[in-house]
Amino acid sequence: MDSRVRGWIASALDGSGWTADEIWQGILKGEFHLFVHPEGCMVGEFIVSPRHKVMHIFAAGGSLKAMSDLGPTIETFARMNGCDMTSATGRKGWLRYAKRHGYQPGDPVIWKEI
Repeated sequence: MDSRVRGWIASALDGSGWTADEIWQGILKGEFHLFVHPEGCMVGEFIVSPRHKVMHIFAAGGSLKAMSDLGPTIETFARMNGCDMTSATGRKGWLRYAKRHGYQPGDPVIWKEI
């Protein structure tokens, strides 16, 4: 993995319980999808429920420009793979940014190691 991409992923994972190596292994196995821009990257996965197939972004690091530029690419990728929704998990600070790009706030995510 390129050192810049590793750094962006590592910064996005801070406090999540994941490591950049675990994410990279998921990407290599095809479990996760990496979207790279010269100024940042995002990592996502498909989530399938009875009603929706979702491209869920769970790690994003780099500049806001990178996030804005990657949005349409991710949406196209999601549609081409049968998704009818995109979603993202992130720090509270992303909410204001996400609203400007058409996202609606949802329920907060909580987690517990077991």
